[in-house]
Amino acid sequence: MGGSMGRVWWAVVLIWLGFAAGARAGVLELEKAYQLALARNPLLAAARSEVEAAQHGVAEAKGAFLPRVDLRLVYARTDSPVQVFSYKLAQENFKAEDFLLPNLNHPEDYTNWQTQVVVTQPIFNQGREILGYRRARIALSQARNYLAAITQRVLFDTERAYLELLLARERVRVMEEAVRTAEENLRVVRSRFQAGRALKSDLLEAQVFLSRQKKDLAAARHQARVAETRLDLVLGVPLTTHWKLAPVSGLPRVREGLALWRCAALARRPDLKVEEHRVKLAALRVKEARWRFLPSLNLRGIYEKNAEDPLSGGADGDAYTIMAQLDFNIFKGFRDKARLSRARAEYLSARERYRQYRREVEQQVEEAYSRYLTAQKEYEVTERAVAQAEEGLRIIRQRYEAGLALLVELQDAETALKRARLMRLEALYGWRLAESGLRFAAGIMGRERISPAEACHEKP
Repeated sequence: MGGSMGRVWWAVVLIWLGFAAGARAGVLELEKAYQLALARNPLLAAARSEVEAAQHGVAEAKGAFLPRVDLRLVYARTDSPVQVFSYKLAQENFKAEDFLLPNLNHPEDYTNWQTQVVVTQPIFNQGREILGYRRARIALSQARNYLAAITQRVLFDTERAYLELLLARERVRVMEEAVRTAEENLRVVRSRFQAGRALKSDLLEAQVFLSRQKKDLAAARHQARVAETRLDLVLGVPLTTHWKLAPVSGLPRVREGLALWRCAALARRPDLKVEEHRVKLAALRVKEARWRFLPSLNLRGIYEKNAEDPLSGGADGDAYTIMAQLDFNIFKGFRDKARLSRARAEYLSARERYRQYRREVEQQVEEAYSRYLTAQKEYEVTERAVAQAEEGLRIIRQRYEAGLALLVELQDAETALKRARLMRLEALYGWRLAESGLRFAAGIMGRERISPAEACHEKP
């Protein structure tokens, strides 16, 4: 037994070490990030539990159609004339002397042990069973769509955190290059100062410029660490996990028009379907309030056994009763009428909220589509800006080396190139994130990469 437990312990340790090594040294691709988030994100686990709870709710609602069986045990000891008379009859223990007036009016204490088995079969209880089952089915669909909505959100957050971490690390790389350039400039200026070909103010300016670059590098590294913890949070892993990310290649391309994206959103957005189910539940409450005016019908069967002392084998008797109970709703102080009016008002409110939410979904798609087009144009502009900044720096460096330009002009050109490269990076990742946001707004954020046209014409 000890050897077996030891092997299990070492297996657990090896698995943990393997995961830790993979977390530190392995390359995390976007597809793997999706898998981790779907498997470990707590919000998804909570949504799956809600689906499971709704499934049990459907089973519970089905059970309302089946007969109910109750076992009832009652012990009683009394000297009440009515109860003593009834118990003796039920025990089949009534004798002639029990008709004497003193015995009827002043009976001795009497004991009864009653055992009842009650079977109730509901037939129609103002539609509670039928409507309860329908409500449970709608709640299950609502829970599944909520799970789909959370899945969409987690996938989008995963991709956004992944891209933001890539961007943050690219910023660090650009800033490290800027620091190296500033250090090289300082070396050149110090050499020229020692040779008497540069002023001390140039040396001081180069040192200050290097300090500023190092400060920006420290800030960029801080932002990269924050972005990494944000990715860890979405993936559901410890916040101390370090990742080596695989780059995202290629440029985002959207060829479909706005109409198809809007159509896909109205057909696929799971959160919109959740709102639609709220309207269905409100309509069901109206029907439930209307059916409160109908009668209720139930069948009931009772088998009972009454004994004076079931352990000593004294007097006992048994009997059965079969009954059908029909209840009519005549008057309840206008509560049913008020309930129906309230349910109708709540239904109208839910319907209008759903209409507004549909409009908001359309607006979100249009905003995401416009953001994508804008991000594409911004990237094209920054591409040209980088080319211009590189050419400008080349010219200024040649002039400075020839003694025709000041150090501040060289530093300004280097700063302009750094900013242009950062703007291009931010524009590129902003473009990719805008495409992800458009897919998220259309409800087709996922690993299968379904097109808006397919989602738009997909059967529900």
